[in-house]
Amino acid sequence: MLDLKFLLITAENRAEHSGVLDEMHRLRHQVFVETLKWPNLTSCEGREYDAYDTPKARYIVVLEKDKVVASVRLNSFADPTLLTDIFPHLVQFSAIPTDAKAVDLTRFVVSPKVGDESRMERYGAEIIAAILEYGAAERLREFTAVISTHFLTTVLSWGIEATAIGFPVGEGRESHVAVRVPVSEAQVSKIYQHTRGFRPRLMEPSFVRWHRETFGPLSKVMEGPVLQAAD
Repeated sequence: MLDLKFLLITAENRAEHSGVLDEMHRLRHQVFVETLKWPNLTSCEGREYDAYDTPKARYIVVLEKDKVVASVRLNSFADPTLLTDIFPHLVQFSAIPTDAKAVDLTRFVVSPKVGDESRMERYGAEIIAAILEYGAAERLREFTAVISTHFLTTVLSWGIEATAIGFPVGEGRESHVAVRVPVSEAQVSKIYQHTRGFRPRLMEPSFVRWHRETFGPLSKVMEGPVLQAAD
């Protein structure tokens, strides 16, 4: 089992985790600017930022041995989002959300330093578990994201429900599509089953309490001492 620490970074605790955020922005520069060479990105001294890294933005960051190995940004549809402003042309099958019950996931990244292509299977699944926990505990309705069709196939193979909300664009490994991921406790259970880990990823008290109320008996059966140690 991976020895990972999951942080939910918000406006309230941003100062406390400023060093982690700085490392996250450096990782984003390394992956999106230097490796993938996405056009029209803004970097400053080796750190990638954009207009959606606002005080209201939230981040889930995964640490392994105190190093950032994965992260994702969460922007509520009550505020400006990348999907609304930059990628609305990718949405043809449904209306773009406009309320706080939906959240746009962007800048999903797993560090290339943590292994080969299987890193998305391992670390990607773990951060998705944290994302789905967050959604269910916060009583969200859905997430949206623009992802590669290759990664969508991977997510579907994990048993996660994700629906295309537009036609894919691009070819081969460059093909990507806008998706909707409904939020439910069943979705959380599916990713727990895939990772074989029913422990909570997000360890803030409100999330641990939600996890205990929702999965407590099952967690004790499946993991017993592991969950007790996490508590």
